[in-house]
Amino acid sequence: MLSLSAEFLALSSEPALLVKGGKILFANDAAAALLGPDCRSRSFRELFGKEIAGMQASTFVGESEIAGHRVLLRVRAIEGMRVVFLSRCEPSSELIGDAFLYTLRNELMQLGTGISLLRMQADAGKTGVSSTLDGVTMNLYRANRTLQNLSIIRSAETNTLLFIPQPLDLVTLLRDLIDSVSLTVSKPEIRFNAPESLSVNGDPSMLEMLMLNLLSNCLLHAEGCTRIHVTLHGAGDQAILSVDDDGRGIPGDRLNTVLERYRFSSDLSETGHGPGLGLTAAREIARIHGGTLLLESREGIGTAVHVSLNRSPRAGNPLKAPRAEYEKNYDTILTGLAPCLPPEAFNVPDRR
Repeated sequence: MLSLSAEFLALSSEPALLVKGGKILFANDAAAALLGPDCRSRSFRELFGKEIAGMQASTFVGESEIAGHRVLLRVRAIEGMRVVFLSRCEPSSELIGDAFLYTLRNELMQLGTGISLLRMQADAGKTGVSSTLDGVTMNLYRANRTLQNLSIIRSAETNTLLFIPQPLDLVTLLRDLIDSVSLTVSKPEIRFNAPESLSVNGDPSMLEMLMLNLLSNCLLHAEGCTRIHVTLHGAGDQAILSVDDDGRGIPGDRLNTVLERYRFSSDLSETGHGPGLGLTAAREIARIHGGTLLLESREGIGTAVHVSLNRSPRAGNPLKAPRAEYEKNYDTILTGLAPCLPPEAFNVPDRR
């Protein structure tokens, strides 16, 4: 089996490895060119880190940084071994340019002004305005979510992301957020298991965005899902957050590209609602916090996303800012869950 697998991978133009017991048994020429000629003498953990090496799932995708390059891994277990396919993560700058972001921001500002005027007319009792306004408001929040995620991705890749870490209890932040989401989305049930407290030094607005993206991904794409299970625990200097659902899972042919789907579409509407954008933004937030994001899925069983966060992330390239008070409001929930909510959910002027 080993000989046949190695011969097959040797024919592939895509970088590929064969791993068993944490040791690299085979690396084709493309992998050696990407990882360096000495990759065959190094361990899987040494090359890709303990989070990826420690994953027990039979099939998963994740990301690592090798020699200054970000690499996407697609891992599948076969006959007691792991076949690992690699691809270099291309930058998103061509898709997400400054002109694009400026134009979208300007359009959102104008749309927001128009909505405020319509809301005033609706409150004055004019008929036929309210239901139309709900739909327009929904589109505003969906566009704003797209902008938010695109901005995170681009700023992280260009090292211009404003990162505002502060000491916080991650359990309290996530429990409050999940309680608010559960009031807005009654089904599926969201369960949260965590210790009484878990202190981290992180950016609360980014961590909320990460959590909302993961929940939104479940609500949007986990067809047949009856429950979402969120768990949090500490592991040394890491906080490990997992979000899993019991939906239909991701087909194998889609799992390979789900973390980078936004790179292959120029359709903004698809980008805003597709699974790749929210997960990619969540992955960037995890990386800024010194961690990573791994995704596993079994068709017909469900999907799980595992995020590791360094509880005290090292100072790096992202821009820092002084500690500031973080204020959470209902707009955060509406924006994060915008693709999952019906128009009437946005008729909440008294809560904003």
